[in-house]
Amino acid sequence: MKQTLLLILFFVCSFSSKAQHQLLIHFNSNESGISEKDSKLLDSFAVFIKSNAVQQISVYGYTDNTGSEEKNKTLSEKRAASVTQYLIMKGIISSAIQSEGLGASSPIADNTTEQGKALNRRTSITAQVLPKKNAEIPVAADPSTPEPVTDNKPGTFGNAELEVGTTLILKNINFVGGTADLLPESKPALENLLKTMKENPTLEIEIGGHVCCANDMPLSIERAKAVFDYLAYKGIAEKRMTYKGYSRNKPIGDDATEEGRKQNRRVDITIVKK
Repeated sequence: MKQTLLLILFFVCSFSSKAQHQLLIHFNSNESGISEKDSKLLDSFAVFIKSNAVQQISVYGYTDNTGSEEKNKTLSEKRAASVTQYLIMKGIISSAIQSEGLGASSPIADNTTEQGKALNRRTSITAQVLPKKNAEIPVAADPSTPEPVTDNKPGTFGNAELEVGTTLILKNINFVGGTADLLPESKPALENLLKTMKENPTLEIEIGGHVCCANDMPLSIERAKAVFDYLAYKGIAEKRMTYKGYSRNKPIGDDATEEGRKQNRRVDITIVKK
């Protein structure tokens, strides 16, 4: 994985002068310690930061609305500080990090439910990344080595028939941990999907994004859009595609295992029209 992250990042989802990449870390009630599960996400995010031209990292801690304003402010500062210190421990320069605790402000879910409170007990980490020159142009990790493309039969994708309502998992579509940045190893699967779309000009699809480990609807949407943007960039008409995020609501593996988490961090397509 580390070697892969150091390869050329062949696709950047944002075409603006700066790209924002966000990761959310959640906490138990009245706690500021980072869980083992979230530490793995932070490890991947730290590798991504060190592998790219990151201008600034913003770390904001939050709480649910339980307790006094003063208590929540202090707890949110501890949560932000906990994440900041973890990133510094992983080699991120402290001067690049802006850290602040914002108490119970800016909830992202309903504080009248336990599920909503759990979502609000969080720290957001946002990295402002300066895109590399021509980073918007997809290229292979090693341009001298041709990427294999499956020779699909008409009306099929891999060994699967293209039937309306069928959902097909795009195997080997991988992202930098905690982001929607596609890794170079995703190129063959993307090219196979592109080939299928070109060979079946009336085919219409929904692209679904999924995440593991924690509810993160924005990230699941961004991952689906990454595939959408790739196909659109390669000439597939946008009217033939839609994209949607499912957060962690449709798991196909067990989040308690690394293999299960890998299965759940996925993008799939659903055939809408042949």
